[in-house]
Amino acid sequence: MSYQISDEGQNFQQRINQNGKQNSLVSPSYHPPLDLPIKYTVIALLLACIPVGIFVNLWVGIGCAVLAIVLFFIRDFFIQDDHSLVRIYGPLGRGRYLVEDLFRDKILQYFNESNTDGRPIPKIVRDYIYQKAKGIKAMTSFGTELDINDHDNTSQVRILHRNFPAFMPEPANYQCVIGEGRNDVQPFTVKNVINVSAMSYGSLNWKAAECISFGAKDVCYVNTGEGGFGPHGVAGNDTVFQIGTGKFGVGDHTTLPNGQPTRKLNEQLLTDLVRTNSHIKMIQLKISQGAKPGLGGHLPAEKVTPEIAAVRKVEPYKSVISPPQHVEMLGNSPKDSILKMIDFVKHVRRLTGLPVGIKFAVGRLEEIDILVEAMKFTKDGPDAIQIDGADGGTGAGPNLFVNYVGYGGAIETAAYLDKKLKEAGIRDRVKISASGKLFTPVHA
Repeated sequence: MSYQISDEGQNFQQRINQNGKQNSLVSPSYHPPLDLPIKYTVIALLLACIPVGIFVNLWVGIGCAVLAIVLFFIRDFFIQDDHSLVRIYGPLGRGRYLVEDLFRDKILQYFNESNTDGRPIPKIVRDYIYQKAKGIKAMTSFGTELDINDHDNTSQVRILHRNFPAFMPEPANYQCVIGEGRNDVQPFTVKNVINVSAMSYGSLNWKAAECISFGAKDVCYVNTGEGGFGPHGVAGNDTVFQIGTGKFGVGDHTTLPNGQPTRKLNEQLLTDLVRTNSHIKMIQLKISQGAKPGLGGHLPAEKVTPEIAAVRKVEPYKSVISPPQHVEMLGNSPKDSILKMIDFVKHVRRLTGLPVGIKFAVGRLEEIDILVEAMKFTKDGPDAIQIDGADGGTGAGPNLFVNYVGYGGAIETAAYLDKKLKEAGIRDRVKISASGKLFTPVHA
C-alpha cells in the first residue's frame, strides 16, 4: 500500500492550489497571535512572584510562579513555532539549544580540540598569534604536531631551505614596481611583498581603519576595499584605491535596459579623488572575491551612518547593494566581457595616470586562458592581478557561496596564472599577488 498523505498535507496542498506556493508559506518572521502576549505574561508573572510573595501574600506569589510555569508549558507545546523539537518535547527540548548556544563551542575549544584541529585557524596557529601579540617568544619543543602532507592544516606549501646558501653581501630586497615601463602612468614602487588586503570602511570601523593606516605607514600599502576612500590613508601611507561594482565614492546610480538598477563610474569624482590624495598609488578593479564569487555586496541600512554614506556617496540609513558585475564589463560572452574589462582598465589608467590592477576569484580555469590570450592579443591589460582563493573571508556572505563556490586556494590558482602568462611570453608585464589567511610568516 502506497503512502497516504496526511490531513495536514492535504490541507496544505489545497492552500497551494488555491493561493499558490509562495502565498501559502509561513514567513520565518511570523509569530502566532498568542505567542508574544503569553511570552511577556510569563516574564511579568516571574518578575512579580517574589515581591508579591514577600509584600502581599506568600501563596499568591507561589500562584504567580505556578501560573507562569503552566503558561510557559502551554506556549512551548501548543503555540510557539520557532523550534519543532520544543513543540514535541516541550521545555525539555530547549536543553538542546541551550547546550548548542552556550556550551558546545566552549567544550570543543577547551576540552576536545587538539592543537591541529579547528577551521579556519587551528589552535597551533592561534597560539602563535597570541604569543606574538603578547610579545612572547614563539618557541616549542620535541617536534611538529602537524602532518606535513595535510594541506588543510599546513600553509599549503613547504619552505625549502638551502643547506649551502650562496653568499649574500647585501640584505634581500623585496620591493617591486607596478606599471614599470609604461609612459602613461606613474609607476608604483611596492615596499613589501606583504600588504594589507581589501577591507572596506563600513565593514571596519574608523578606529580599525585608522590603526591599520598608521601601522602600514612606510611598511606596506593598504587596499581600501570597495567601500570608498575612508580612513585607510589618514597616515599618508601608500594606498590602493579599490573600485568595486558599486563604484562607491566615485559612482552614480544608473539603470540597465532591463530596468535593473546599477552604478556606473563618475569620471570627475575619480580624477578629483586621485588629484587630491597623492598617496593613492594604484587603482584596483574588483571583479569578484573568494568568499562570495559571482555576487555583489550588501551593507545593511543601520550600518550606513552619515559618515559612511558621505564616503560612499550614497544616502544615509538606506541599504546599499553592489551589483554582481561592473556595468562597464557586461558582454555577450566571457571573451567579450574580458575585452571590455581591458578597455575599462585602459580608460581608468588614462583618467588617473596610475597603474590599474584587477582582483578576482577564479571559477573556471578557462577564464584565465581567455584573459591571457586577450592580454597578448591587445598588448595591454591590467598592470597587476590579485588572485583571491575560494577560501577567502568576508563580513557577510551566503553560506553556500562561502563554503562551496570557487575553484581552489589562492596559491594554486596564482600558480596556474603564472604558468599561463609565462607560456604567452607576457609574464614580465604584470605583477601577481594572492590574498587570504596570512596568519604567520609561513603562510606568506
